[in-house]
Amino acid sequence: MNVATGPRELDRGALRVDIVPDPVRISLHRAGRPLITDLRLWTADGSSADRFLPLTEGVMPHEDLAPRRELRDPGAVEVTLHGEHHVEIAFAASDGPLRVGADWRGTLGERFVGLGVRHGLDLDQSGRTVHLGADRRYTGPDCPGEMLELGGIPQGDYAPAPWLLSSAGYAAWLQTDGPGVRADLAPERTGLSARAAAGPLRLHLLCDPTPAARLRRYCALTGYPALLPEWGYGHWKSRDVYEHQDDVLEDFHGYRWHRIPLDAVVIDSPWETQYNTWEFNPHQFPDPAGMVARMRAAGVRTVVWITPWVNVESIDGQRPPGAASERLHREPASNYAEGAAGGHYVRDPDGDPFVARWWMGTGSPVDFTSPAAEEWWRAQARRVLELGVEGIKADDGEGYYFPDDVRFADGRRGADAAWAYGGLYRRSMQRALDEVHPGRGVVFGRSGWSGQQSTGMLWGGDQASDFWSLRALVTATLSAAASGFSNWSHDVGGYLGERGMARCPRELLLRWVQFGCFTPLMQAHGRFAQEPWTYDPATRDSYRAYVRLHERLVPYVRAAAATAARCGLPIVRPLLLVDPADARGWTIADAYGYGPSLWVAPVLDAGAREREVPLPQGDWIDTASGDVLRGGGTVHAAAPPHQMPVYVRAGSIVVTYPEEDIAAGLGDREEHERPVEATLWGRPPSGRTGVRLADGTRIRWREGRWSVSRRREVRFAER
Repeated sequence: MNVATGPRELDRGALRVDIVPDPVRISLHRAGRPLITDLRLWTADGSSADRFLPLTEGVMPHEDLAPRRELRDPGAVEVTLHGEHHVEIAFAASDGPLRVGADWRGTLGERFVGLGVRHGLDLDQSGRTVHLGADRRYTGPDCPGEMLELGGIPQGDYAPAPWLLSSAGYAAWLQTDGPGVRADLAPERTGLSARAAAGPLRLHLLCDPTPAARLRRYCALTGYPALLPEWGYGHWKSRDVYEHQDDVLEDFHGYRWHRIPLDAVVIDSPWETQYNTWEFNPHQFPDPAGMVARMRAAGVRTVVWITPWVNVESIDGQRPPGAASERLHREPASNYAEGAAGGHYVRDPDGDPFVARWWMGTGSPVDFTSPAAEEWWRAQARRVLELGVEGIKADDGEGYYFPDDVRFADGRRGADAAWAYGGLYRRSMQRALDEVHPGRGVVFGRSGWSGQQSTGMLWGGDQASDFWSLRALVTATLSAAASGFSNWSHDVGGYLGERGMARCPRELLLRWVQFGCFTPLMQAHGRFAQEPWTYDPATRDSYRAYVRLHERLVPYVRAAAATAARCGLPIVRPLLLVDPADARGWTIADAYGYGPSLWVAPVLDAGAREREVPLPQGDWIDTASGDVLRGGGTVHAAAPPHQMPVYVRAGSIVVTYPEEDIAAGLGDREEHERPVEATLWGRPPSGRTGVRLADGTRIRWREGRWSVSRRREVRFAER
């Protein structure tokens, strides 16, 4: 509806939208209760001068804005009801402002979560101004005082999303791919805005009755998370640099010798002749096909790292040792000229390939909006995948690398498409995998934005090895989940090391491994030697125990992943998605639901031997002691170094793999061919309960009797 026609009231079911045209005012009510009141549309002139720091991939945003002008041209506004829970407000500014936005009256005590992956100590973002793509700051113990005064060290804000969940009964999604989205979450006025160069403002207000239902509607609009093959939820190992293929095999054999399950080895940078040729460096990997085949015969997949940049120089990037490799990296990538001649790169304003510095040299990004460029890139990937490589670590791809004036083949510019790039990149890599390994390949990506939750696995980027970073990572995990990212991982032990100079300390590694166990993909990666067998035997044994537990939980986790693929409810479940009536759910940042039946509480303080655990409503069974605890409050939990508090909802069935079946990893058995263990924890209040696995198998318990919907080996237990 065009609001220029006068005051209007739109109704659809319990939802009512009141519109006043001049100046424009919009209010939303559900069943007579106000959700959003006094929504105003505005523009502001000004200039921007953001500063990008390639070393840390941090962005320091800067804008000089004139006072806001409220919209007085009702003819430019369209209000559309898409059913009884979804309102879309759109308007295009005609006077060339820098920023366009909408804000509305805040609600007393209102809380906000979402906005993608928020690395910080607080899940609730209320009171903050968040500039997406430029919000992440390290303020941990190693941050210099002078940087703390400036808000901390800017780091890559890898996976933002213009999506906001409110405790006041609504959610907001700003449909845009341009840089500069900002959320102003002041208690008096709440709002979302974007730079006008990104195009018309399109604000979607979702008014479903629960946060989980609003998240489901958002995923329906942007994409549900994918259900990955089993090994995508297993345990992967990587090093920052494998100097030679013998080092890869050293990790492979190390896991075998120490009886730790392993599902994939990730060959991170560098492995190519230059960045990024899709060709193994023959001086570093003299027999890549043989190496891949040798591990694959033992059930261990190979994943290779890539970014979408093709370099004109790689001398400042990471390089394996050796004069021959040094010579290779001094030369332009062997495929650069072909890409330039074919017009396969993003272009600068003059029509030449856009050339920029990134953290592994200087080069040009592939233009995935061009079908020819995408096919060119995918064809190069296929050569490697046909050697037996089954996964791609798709690093990079974030929008902050693209200035406003760069041009894409589909006619868009950086100003309106920068953050769409990562999704195009992810989908191209998944398409390459599907062509060679249909249904079996996994994309492991770093960038995020609305819709990118639908392709592959997301990991949390680079963390330092300190307890502050671990705590911020747990918060980021919950924030990601509340933003629709179900397939999630992180670098166990931290990638950057302690103070950037040493490996993860023993105590912190144990706590990180415990958290990693209860993460959809458990992935170990770092710049330093953090292999468990390089620590003391007790640490190695604890590490092994948690990896085995993670592997045993794969059928349970994958069943939760199948739920996410159907309705958007993520594997990791902040309390606000589990029990919307519990006001604590908007602030608890250090405990979470893991699938439908587990509640986990990572230990996030150095020296801790106990912790307070907030439990959701209901009865919970402590997996360590077997005690039944009443939820709805806080319990005191023991947390010795080798133990993390974990609880099972009483009356739940948890399905696992037998330990002997996964002792070496998940291997190649089809899910429906594996034996499983179904354990009933406590008695269900109704006398019945059941679960549905990812392959469709249903296991039920009713009044002391078990049943299974298909022929499958199931071992039953009751605790």
